[in-house]
Amino acid sequence: MSNDSRSTIILVVEDEALVRMLASDILTEDGGYRVIEAVNADEALTLLEARHDVRLVFTDVDMPGTMNGFALARAIDLRFPSIEVIVTSGRKMPGVGELPEGIPFLPKPYASSALIQAVRKALRETGELMAAEHSDAPPAKPTSPVLPNGLKINQPHTGVGTTGGLAQPLPEPSE
Repeated sequence: MSNDSRSTIILVVEDEALVRMLASDILTEDGGYRVIEAVNADEALTLLEARHDVRLVFTDVDMPGTMNGFALARAIDLRFPSIEVIVTSGRKMPGVGELPEGIPFLPKPYASSALIQAVRKALRETGELMAAEHSDAPPAKPTSPVLPNGLKINQPHTGVGTTGGLAQPLPEPSE
C-alpha cells in the first residue's frame, strides 16, 4: 500500500448491497483506499457534484435509476474529466462506442487482486505495477474469482448463510 492510496477516495457505485460492500472492503483492506458508496448513477452524480476529492469511480452497469453504468461513465468523462472510471458487469460487455476511450472494463466475477491492479493502473500508481508490466517473467497464475460463477447476485439476500453466519468473501488462493 502506498502512502498516496490512503488519501485516495474511490466511489463504488453498485445497487447490490453485498457486492458493493465486498468491493468496498477489497479497496479499503487490500488497496488501502478510502471508499464512499452510491446505489445508482443518480446518487453517484449527486456525490460527485458535492465532493471534489473523488479520484476514481468503480461502477456496475445494471442499476436502477435514470442511467446505467455505461451512461454514467460517459457522463463522468464529460462533466468530470479528471476523475478516472472503471466499469464492471457480469451480464453485459461494452459494445462499440458504449464506453469513452480509455475507460477500462473489468468483467465479473473478478479477483480482488484484479480489482486492485485495475485501480492502480487507472490511477497511474506506477511502482510495482509498472515493474510487473515490463518484466520478462511469465505472468502470474490467475487467482480465483471473488464471486463464484454460479452465484446469482440479483436475488434478495438476508445476509445470513445456510449455517447462520454472515456471508464472507472468498479468500485469495495460497501460493
